[in-house]
Amino acid sequence: MTDIINIRWILRHIAIWVPAVCIMVIIFNFSSMVADDSSNTSIPIAEVVIQKIEQTMDISIDNGSESYGLIHHLVRKAGHFLEYMALGCTLVLPFAFIYTGNYYKIKVLLSSELFAAFYACTDEFHQTFVPGRDGNFTDVGIDSMGALAGICAGFIFWWIGKKVVENIHKKLI
Repeated sequence: MTDIINIRWILRHIAIWVPAVCIMVIIFNFSSMVADDSSNTSIPIAEVVIQKIEQTMDISIDNGSESYGLIHHLVRKAGHFLEYMALGCTLVLPFAFIYTGNYYKIKVLLSSELFAAFYACTDEFHQTFVPGRDGNFTDVGIDSMGALAGICAGFIFWWIGKKVVENIHKKLI
């Protein structure tokens, strides 16, 4: 019987890492794209943003203009932020399973942020081996800020989940 409990415990602890690992694989795949392929991924998104700006402000932004380049750059940086926001959100639960006792929320926050920042550093290092790409310390900062936003969202989801479970438990008793 204890073998079954141990197997369940192990599977549960492995399963809670699956979302974070999936996000890390996605980030790794984006970082593995050569420069042209990476740009071709973000250009359609930048063009949608440009269309919305043109419609809203009743202006025209020419392809190849400084404004077009700036918008494309901001879309790429927003992609960094959002990838790591997803990672940060998915790191809260695994680290919450690890820590208990005093200050466990701070431990979860710091561990999640340090893990994401370390992954961002390794990701930027990885990009130095990809043709046309380079490692960028600014991107590590953007990634880390995205992770922090995701961790905050993860805490909110965790809090909401606890309240939902508590309400269900009250109704069952």
